[in-house]
Amino acid sequence: MSEFISYQRFPSLEVAQPLLDILRQRGIEFETGFDRPRFDVTFAFNPTSTYFVVKLRQEDFEAARLAEEQTNETLTASVPIDHYLYSFTDGELLEILAKPDEWNNLDVTLARQLLRQRGHDVSPDVVQLLRQRRLVELAKPEESQKTWILAGYLMAILGGIVAVFIGWHLFKHQKQLPTGEKVLAFAPTDRQHGLRIFILGVLGTIFWTGLRIYTY
Repeated sequence: MSEFISYQRFPSLEVAQPLLDILRQRGIEFETGFDRPRFDVTFAFNPTSTYFVVKLRQEDFEAARLAEEQTNETLTASVPIDHYLYSFTDGELLEILAKPDEWNNLDVTLARQLLRQRGHDVSPDVVQLLRQRRLVELAKPEESQKTWILAGYLMAILGGIVAVFIGWHLFKHQKQLPTGEKVLAFAPTDRQHGLRIFILGVLGTIFWTGLRIYTY
């Protein structure tokens, strides 16, 4: 069996409870835990909040999503008319369907229902097409990491161990898609730089360490 990986993050256990109830009712195995975002070796800003994480096996992601969707279909009937989505324009509601990973499942379901009520074609085929387009977009490599590439080479020359971590991060770092699939985060050119920085960082660290030992 595959390992458990992050499916959704929540600010607390209480907020995650509805999802946990759905998973138990559907017999979908899961694991939970708390996660604090790791410090990025490229020094990019990272939040320090601790999140409650629900983990699933990748093959269960789609079943869990459909289970949430079916449950939310009934929950939308009790959503008050002053819910913020009722004030959204058609374009804003379509944006939710186009980027479902940025919204909770109930909002996505309600957005789809509101668009149907307003006469828009949001059939399962249309929704699936939007999801596929979003996955293609999310799978694209991040923008070129020029600043950190330069910093990596500089650190490598200075013999800093930080260069090793920067290089390895650029070369091997992966990002997880909403489907649970993992793809390489950076473009091939940046990854090539990352490998060079990693190797130079190792050699530089060995050289400067040896030099310090020799001079002592």
